[in-house]
Amino acid sequence: MGLTFDEPSHTYRVDGRVVPSVTQLLDKLHDFAGVPEEVLEAAKQRGTYVHRMCEMFDKDELDIPLVPVHYRGYLSAWEAFSVEYGPQWQGIEFQDFSRLFGYAGTMDRCGTLPLKYPPTTRWVVDIKTSADAHPVWGMQTAAYRQIKAEADASYALARRATVQLRADGRFKFLPWDEPTDWPAFQSLITLSNWSNKCLK
Repeated sequence: MGLTFDEPSHTYRVDGRVVPSVTQLLDKLHDFAGVPEEVLEAAKQRGTYVHRMCEMFDKDELDIPLVPVHYRGYLSAWEAFSVEYGPQWQGIEFQDFSRLFGYAGTMDRCGTLPLKYPPTTRWVVDIKTSADAHPVWGMQTAAYRQIKAEADASYALARRATVQLRADGRFKFLPWDEPTDWPAFQSLITLSNWSNKCLK
């Protein structure tokens, strides 16, 4: 089966059939009422840029002097995380989908963090630039772990975390250990699949 992604519409397709994304499913749990559209758009652009910047940094493709001044704090935060945790990434910004549950997504990182944890401990890591953490971030990493585990069974018990980057150059490493994260996300995809089948 083949996965395709249309970036402008943020649409994933498997063999031409549209499937929901992890972020689309989780959007149902966010309340953005009252947040100005320009604020939401600025946050989206920031997140997109920082993700791309960190990807290029990890691949040794980033021309650091060309990074805009207002993004350099986020880069410093990612550099600080990299120095402290020594990540050995096995996947960077890669797209895949769950064959069992019918959803898709782009996983930020997966691999090991040998300077802080045993090198046999695998991690699924997400990157955020939001000022405040949100519990659904744990659900998001659980959804990505499921996708990864279907392709590589060694990730079935992988740990999960979010690296929250700040404009002042600091970062927070937020492990997610809530056991109901995956069942909660599974309920969202189950409801989505049911709605698509029964409410058309």
